Amino acid sequence: MPARFRDIKRALSGFAITAEPPASGSHWKLRDQTGKVYTLPCHNGERSEISDVYLKALCRTFGLDLDEFMRKL
Repeated sequence: MPARFRDIKRALSGFAITAEPPASGSHWKLRDQTGKVYTLPCHNGERSEISDVYLKALCRTFGLDLDEFMRKL
């Protein structure tokens, strides 16, 4: 199930993962406390709809349980 980026940002704050706006372009950087970084293409800013492929990879990168993350959206 795709999700809006604004909802993803809200859910990630509960996992202590921050979203850094792009310096240029459209790719936001998601960063955790250990320094792991994952980039998301958000061409429409916070209104961007992010597909399941990116959500699964995001959870894999940060070691999050996908089902738990999806419930927080």
